[in-house]
Amino acid sequence: MKKISGLLAIILLAGAGIGYSLFAPPAGGRAEPERFIVRLDEEQPAIVTDLADKKFFRNQEIFIWLLSRQQKEIAPGAYLISKNMNAYQLAQVLTSTPFQKWVVIPAGKSKEQVALILKRALDWPQQTLVDFINLSKEGWLYGDTYLINSDADAKQAFEKLFMTFNEKLDPELQKTLLAQNIRLDTAVRFASLIEREAGGETDKPIIAGIIWNRLNKGMKLEIDATVQYAFTTQKLEAINFQIPDDFNFWQAPSGEDIHLTVSPFNTYQNKG
Repeated sequence: MKKISGLLAIILLAGAGIGYSLFAPPAGGRAEPERFIVRLDEEQPAIVTDLADKKFFRNQEIFIWLLSRQQKEIAPGAYLISKNMNAYQLAQVLTSTPFQKWVVIPAGKSKEQVALILKRALDWPQQTLVDFINLSKEGWLYGDTYLINSDADAKQAFEKLFMTFNEKLDPELQKTLLAQNIRLDTAVRFASLIEREAGGETDKPIIAGIIWNRLNKGMKLEIDATVQYAFTTQKLEAINFQIPDDFNFWQAPSGEDIHLTVSPFNTYQNKG
């Protein structure tokens, strides 16, 4: 009887040892946290394969089972994980909020539109959206796909987009502008006008030529996009940027809009 009890104890201990080894952290010693990125379009099996290839767990089947127990999928974004984590800890972290979230900013959006995209992606309160709008420089928010810290505030988000704009700015273009005595902020305004007015890439040089021609002749630019921008901004300010989901940011201006919208941006009323 003692022999049977001893044998059972050995079997149980062996089973416990095997179980621990399957769940245990893969690193034998100290491992630093690593940034693990899940792409926007990445499927769950591909994510698990990537984790396995990078040796973040000892047993793939055990890890998949643990993920199923969480009843959540691994969301796109960036996570801080370590090979010191056991399989359960790893599954918990990867089914929690990523420390960085993907934010897609299309080109040609106003700062209010960008603020709304950030608010939805980062779960901002209303005041943070307003702070971002007040901080931002119109036209300098580079349209791109970003990984932004989930807890980023308005200033941090603005600085990331603004710094990306400066990083992407072509040095040769800056030299050309300088040689022609064109300020960079003037060029950004031009680019913004052309972006809104053009129907496609082939239209852009034509519209640029029209703008220069009118400026050189001292004419008013008379560009609809500037009136759109002016009365849209006024509407948003009037509702304290409580932007409804169906808000039309680029409503075509009527003759009445052009006449009644008093703003420095109304190029039917103001030169320059």
